[in-house]
Amino acid sequence: MSNYSVKEINNKSVWEGFSLRSSPNTFLQSWNWGEFNKSFGRKIWRPGVYSGEKLVGIALAIKYTSRFGDYLYCPRGPIVDWKDQDRFKSLLDELKQIATKEKCIFIKIDPLLEDTPQNRKIFSRLGFNSAVTFVQVEDAWLLPLEKSEDEILSQMRKTTRYLIRHEPQQGIKIEVSTRTQDANKFVDLLYLTATRKGFASHPKEYYLKQFEILSKDDQQKLYIAKKGNQILSMALIVFYGEMGYYLHAASNPENKQPTRPARPYDSRSVSGVAGWSVGYSLQWEAIKEAKRRGAKYYNFWGVVKDKNFHHSHPWYGFSLFKRGFGGFKYSYIRAQDYPMNSKYYAYRAAERLRRLFDRLRSGYWQD
Repeated sequence: MSNYSVKEINNKSVWEGFSLRSSPNTFLQSWNWGEFNKSFGRKIWRPGVYSGEKLVGIALAIKYTSRFGDYLYCPRGPIVDWKDQDRFKSLLDELKQIATKEKCIFIKIDPLLEDTPQNRKIFSRLGFNSAVTFVQVEDAWLLPLEKSEDEILSQMRKTTRYLIRHEPQQGIKIEVSTRTQDANKFVDLLYLTATRKGFASHPKEYYLKQFEILSKDDQQKLYIAKKGNQILSMALIVFYGEMGYYLHAASNPENKQPTRPARPYDSRSVSGVAGWSVGYSLQWEAIKEAKRRGAKYYNFWGVVKDKNFHHSHPWYGFSLFKRGFGGFKYSYIRAQDYPMNSKYYAYRAAERLRRLFDRLRSGYWQD
């Protein structure tokens, strides 16, 4: 018999107090991320697991719709001590009850756990299936922030360090904004970037509503690299708990800046004779702000897997950019699906087909 009880949490301070005290934590399980999803009409739940009167785990769950039926999704959660399986099982039982009531075909969770055989067994033993595709990034590039700024700089790739110092000398300045008009400019530039580089993007309201809700609690800021009145690049950075997050970025297609030629033998250089894409000093300002706020890491978000880190991979360029700042790759366990009925397997088969078509379209077959 479990010693834990579960009840819905309706108090923002209670939720955020536990979330921010937990390690690891994530903005994807924050109160405001729930509010952001509610703003699009999605149903959300915030169950908490208690040991007596003490809150010991939380799980922000969001109801999504697919062609095959609805499902519950717990992004980068639950937030719980995974050493105590009864806490997770108590939350899972609550999620099952919600899923049954809402006629969901499965529950998807996305734990903040490293991808290890031992961690995978936690879920396989409980009847979970590893998802066909990832939802959040599986391989993130993390920069530890406990050292001094000078020490962090010293551990960067030489070219990265050079460009951080070189950009201000070229008249490039970094502005930080929480203005809605700047967020609109960001989305316009993002769509140009998405069209040019061929990646998917969300509707405009997705970025604007996210910015509105997170920035009001000082959890998101827009970083803008400018030369004179020309915007060269922009990035939406999230600051939450123990991390700063490089979440969304856009660049002007004409933002290449002239610099010294790269030496032919320096394979680490990304400058080249044609110039470089502005963004190094922007990242450095965001990194310093995350450090000032007491974050343990700056999360550059996704990078290509080590085995695929070569020029032919479509993620090679931005992965090289992120790696240049120093740090390490952290691999999260893949999202886990808990089937609620047989319709889940039709959904899973469709996901496999979609993944195949995506690979055919991209011409790249490796993960």
